[in-house]
Amino acid sequence: MIFSSLKCSMRISAWAIFTVAAVGGSLARAQVDNSDVKQINLESAIKRTLANAPFLHEFTFKQKAVEGELKTAALKPELQAGIELENFLGTGEVSGIKDTEITLTLSSVIEFGDKLSARSSFTSAKSQVIEAQKQIRTLDILAEVTRRYIDVLAQQAMIDAYKDAQSLAMYTYQSVTKRVEAGASPAFEQQRASASLARARLDVLTAEQTLKGLIKSLAIMWGEQFPRFNQVEGDLFALSPSPSLSVLFEQVVNSPNIDIYTQETRLQEAQVRLSQAANQADLSWTAGIRRMNGIDETAFVAGVSMPLFAGDRNLGEFEKQQAMLGLLEQQQQGAKLTLYHQLNTALMARDNALLNVQTLQSAIIPPLEEASSLVEQAYLDGRYSFLEWVSTSQELLSAKQALIQSARLAHQRAADIESLTSTPMSLSTSSSLLHSSPSKTQ
Repeated sequence: MIFSSLKCSMRISAWAIFTVAAVGGSLARAQVDNSDVKQINLESAIKRTLANAPFLHEFTFKQKAVEGELKTAALKPELQAGIELENFLGTGEVSGIKDTEITLTLSSVIEFGDKLSARSSFTSAKSQVIEAQKQIRTLDILAEVTRRYIDVLAQQAMIDAYKDAQSLAMYTYQSVTKRVEAGASPAFEQQRASASLARARLDVLTAEQTLKGLIKSLAIMWGEQFPRFNQVEGDLFALSPSPSLSVLFEQVVNSPNIDIYTQETRLQEAQVRLSQAANQADLSWTAGIRRMNGIDETAFVAGVSMPLFAGDRNLGEFEKQQAMLGLLEQQQQGAKLTLYHQLNTALMARDNALLNVQTLQSAIIPPLEEASSLVEQAYLDGRYSFLEWVSTSQELLSAKQALIQSARLAHQRAADIESLTSTPMSLSTSSSLLHSSPSKTQ
């Protein structure tokens, strides 16, 4: 499983596996290492991104840094060895070294307040925060690669629509030319038809050039500057209904976008415990042996010390950390409201896009296709003008473009919603890009 190495939560693992496995269900298996590959599917794009995205690999080094901190935090106070010379190289009675006193000591600190455990807990909590940040970054990257993939898929459908328009423009030009040569239409209509054909060809060339740029943007997600594919697979028009807003609200509460505040709260609680531990003063001790040359005797020495009023001196820091804990709680509540607003906005945009797709497919494009055929025949019979034929064809092309853009928007807002909730909207939603060949606009 792709996310097992990332040690993500079960929610993220479920969504990632769902996205990679379910989203790759009916597609051909990814040929990641095939240099001759011309098409890729969403499963392949996600695998490549997760395997090569530096934005995810940086967390590996962050965790290693925390592991180093954890080793340091687990250390007990060090032992210090010391040597002290007294009464040497003086004047008079203490000249030379005959009255030198040499003291060898060991010293250390006895910690009170369970400081070692507090330090270890704080460092472990930092590790959990980093893991939560990684989960959020993973969701963001999955959503971004999906959005770019959808852009490519939509542009492929747009090229199909432009090519259909180009074929119609060619047919129109040929039909108009025949009527002009037969004297049934004025010569200027042939020139207008020629201009329409040139514009249709330009639309195709521009769309194909845009597709190349979008493919490069997708490949950049996994660090590939020169893409080895020229097409993506999927059905742009396979869409499922949206879940209710109340369901999404329930899902987002358990998402990593909220869990990050839970982990940061635990980190701050560990910081508070660390401050509490600092309220208890530590005991410094020293023990050693002293050699007194002047009387040729040896004796033991020992000493202890402890700072006074340590709790009062640390009170300000403790109150600061307590205030930071309360701040995090308010930030979490604010984050929930922000996520609720983002979900509401994304769901509203997706529902509107779904409505547009349904209306265009059922009530707008079919009548326009029929009208285009009728106007075409009427023009060839000499009952309608060239302008009416071209106008009807342009309306049909605009409707197909609107259908493609609405389907693209519906998929992208679904990706946004899944990124916010870390939950697939439904099997059919995530399976919408699974079909083995790109769908063409009807």
